[in-house]
Amino acid sequence: MPLAGNFLTKPELGHERSYPLRIFFCHDCFLVQVLDVVSPKVLFTDYRYLSSVTTTLREHFEQYAQDLARSLAKTEDPFVVEIGCNDGVLLAPLRDLDIRALGVEPAANVAAVARDRGLDVVEGFFDERLAERIVGSHGLASAVTASNVFAHIDDLEDVVRGVTAILRPNGAFVVEVHHLRELLRGMQYDFFYHEHLCYYSLAALVPLLDRFGLRVVDAQPIPIHGGSIRVIARPASSPHRPSRRLAAMMARERREGLTSAATYARFARRVASRGARLRKLLLTLKARGKALAGYGAPGRGNTLLGYSRIDQEILPYIVDASPSRHGRFTPGTHIPILPPSEFRRSPPDYALLLAWSYHREILSRERPFVRGGGKFIVPLPNLRVVP
Repeated sequence: MPLAGNFLTKPELGHERSYPLRIFFCHDCFLVQVLDVVSPKVLFTDYRYLSSVTTTLREHFEQYAQDLARSLAKTEDPFVVEIGCNDGVLLAPLRDLDIRALGVEPAANVAAVARDRGLDVVEGFFDERLAERIVGSHGLASAVTASNVFAHIDDLEDVVRGVTAILRPNGAFVVEVHHLRELLRGMQYDFFYHEHLCYYSLAALVPLLDRFGLRVVDAQPIPIHGGSIRVIARPASSPHRPSRRLAAMMARERREGLTSAATYARFARRVASRGARLRKLLLTLKARGKALAGYGAPGRGNTLLGYSRIDQEILPYIVDASPSRHGRFTPGTHIPILPPSEFRRSPPDYALLLAWSYHREILSRERPFVRGGGKFIVPLPNLRVVP
């Protein structure tokens, strides 16, 4: 597979590199992971994902900022460090709540967007050395957050050592990450791509953090990205103790087989069937003379397109809300990405909803398309046509 986030310019078409995309399960620590690691300098130097473009994400992080502010209400001089701050989607509402916050962002183009918003951002990959620099310039943090970034990290040990170096004695490390349980239940095979090196269950994450003196004290399910978890860990010396909710969630993972290799073998067989069904539906509609298009160009959509062998011959174009992707092409399948105005100017009969996890937001936005007889194909978790 080519890199899912590598949206191509026209001269780059046909010259993109492909890499093995194999998913492994560890029988010892229960982590599901990609072992064919692509250098982060290749993945994140020119990154085309801006969180603030999506209304659902903006609202999620605004609420998250309020949750953090409440938890830090009694903290003297609260200071938050965000690993992988993107365009400042969390930093901005924290600033609006008068909480001192610093972002760390490796993608130079994205860090520039955050700085243009007046936010404090350090450009680079978070590790123990960078953590020590931040302590020297800003002091210890009352909270370190990592939202949808912990899955991107190959050298987890260096990053977690950095977290322990920067945290105050009663500080909190808050990780938001896609929950492997929801990935399996929802057949979300499109979430597998090179940028996502790790796919976390609590069974894998709790022992990992514990090795570095960080005790997980709570976890909660959150709906973002098709099913995620927010995990809170504190230094082992902290008086906080694990919650009943955490224990219940871990027990449910064991009951549902997340620590068993047989679970993943069954998942693989079901994925093969789903990919074939989607391709067959699109080819059938095309044979009937129906006009097709794609809606949304998330990185995960490129796994779905590549795995199901859907190229520009089947899907002539995709529209996406992010201006940074307009005029570019999907990697491997070479489908042009256009602004949403094209979708409204010449609506198709059917639109493949690649950004399916935001289907409610999109259906609300595109009511005229639906009223005019247009239909959306929602590929996951179950292939269906709406309305």
